[in-house]
Amino acid sequence: MNKEIKIRPMNKLVNFRKIVFFSLAAVFTYSTAFPQKAEDLFSRTGTKVVWLGLDFTQVKLIGPLGTVEKEELIPLFDDMNRLVIAERTKYNFEAALRKDEVPFDLTAVTKLNEAIDPSTIISYNSSDGTGRLSEEAISVLIKQYKIENTEGIGLVFFVETLDKVREKGIMWVAFFNLADRNLLFAEKMSGVAGGISFRNHWARSVYEVIIQIKDNRYAEWKFRYTN
Repeated sequence: MNKEIKIRPMNKLVNFRKIVFFSLAAVFTYSTAFPQKAEDLFSRTGTKVVWLGLDFTQVKLIGPLGTVEKEELIPLFDDMNRLVIAERTKYNFEAALRKDEVPFDLTAVTKLNEAIDPSTIISYNSSDGTGRLSEEAISVLIKQYKIENTEGIGLVFFVETLDKVREKGIMWVAFFNLADRNLLFAEKMSGVAGGISFRNHWARSVYEVIIQIKDNRYAEWKFRYTN
């Protein structure tokens, strides 16, 4: 007597496939949207790092402006941001962060910089040159950022001081999680200014900070946050 062959109903098979599909989709979404940690920065091909630009919203320029009028400062800040992405081989974030690619998005920083009142920037008080920013303050500032792409880690330089007296640019290098805009870590750094024109003069200090990250700070951070 032939045994009855039972065929599994197609709807159950379809339901099973749906379960597998949505489970895999959930895992993928979790893996891409899950908040990053500081240690994730140090994976060459893993977590994406996005350069968001130079944030001048808290900057003080100490000393005389020289040939530049204060009304020209905001456009000049924009020029500095454009210079950094135009000369990517010089301002080389890929080499500094050991990444194959560091994409950029200046949208949020550009809007914030455009709202700066230039009359608040210039100071002839040396005490205004430092101590105004901290990790806590930067954590609050980052929450103002409106970013469409929320995958990976954001990198921004909060420029604190352009010190004409000491010819030094002081800035906070800040890494934060794009998904929830929580600060991962921030460190105060500085570079010597130099060059002709306001833009190139102060952009030199940004270049020097990037070189410092490449030469030693990256290794220091990696040891600190992965051990």
